[in-house]
Amino acid sequence: MKFWVLTGSIENWERAISGNFWGVREGLKKFYDKLSIGDVLIFYVKVPVSGIIGLGIVESKFTQNTPFWADEIKENKVIYPYRFEFKTKYIIPQPSWKENKVKINDLNVNIRSGLNSFKNKDTINSLLKRLDDSWNTKFIELTGREMKEEITEVKKPLNLHDELKNKLKEIGEIEGFLSQKEFSIPGYTLDVVWRTANVVGGVPKYVFEVQIGGDIKHALTNLKHAFDIWGFPKLFLIAQDSDIQKANQLMAGAFHEIKDRLKTVSVEKITRLYDLQIEDYKLKKEIGIP
Repeated sequence: MKFWVLTGSIENWERAISGNFWGVREGLKKFYDKLSIGDVLIFYVKVPVSGIIGLGIVESKFTQNTPFWADEIKENKVIYPYRFEFKTKYIIPQPSWKENKVKINDLNVNIRSGLNSFKNKDTINSLLKRLDDSWNTKFIELTGREMKEEITEVKKPLNLHDELKNKLKEIGEIEGFLSQKEFSIPGYTLDVVWRTANVVGGVPKYVFEVQIGGDIKHALTNLKHAFDIWGFPKLFLIAQDSDIQKANQLMAGAFHEIKDRLKTVSVEKITRLYDLQIEDYKLKKEIGIP
């Protein structure tokens, strides 16, 4: 198992996370050739973030001649043909990358290229401890000079609200969108949004609010604000049956402007959709269908 730091811009990291793969230039092929399935990847975002925002594991390697990242699309040519798929083990929600990133400027870690190897076990240990302390997530244990071969992720128990947000985010990713939780706009935070993955800076096409108990007006206010500033997104309220009834009443009155744009969906339907999507995704991957 080797450790690598992937360095890129905010725009390229948004795209990479949406597709779960990274790519490097021709000049880095000698490092790419040393990359192995199971290697640990540290996600580093350049200025203005200047820090680590996540961690993943290499799952496969491939070459591709289709533009994917922002600069490739702008120039209409492939800049990073040597690509590899990764499984994300942890990621900070994009709106808070700058605030919650982990700094490593005091560690002896190279971040100059898009793919940087580092081997010093003391540095690795220090870095992983810093990630653990910052994110309360235990990734790898180092016992003396022996390293465990498995990545262990400690998951906090999720409440239903957070569980549904995670499911909506994953459904969006499977559908090919740039799917984000806790999307910040001035004065508001939206639970989940889906944006077109290949449109840099594109506004959300789908906006979801998950309401489990509490004040249903808060969720509707967030959705109405999304409608006011963007005008055209499809709006979804995920709630239990009793709250759906309240929402329908409010949409007949104070929130009538979004009545035709908003669809209320039960918790059970989202859970069922998620289960079907995951089963479909895994089966296609097993068969080899893109």
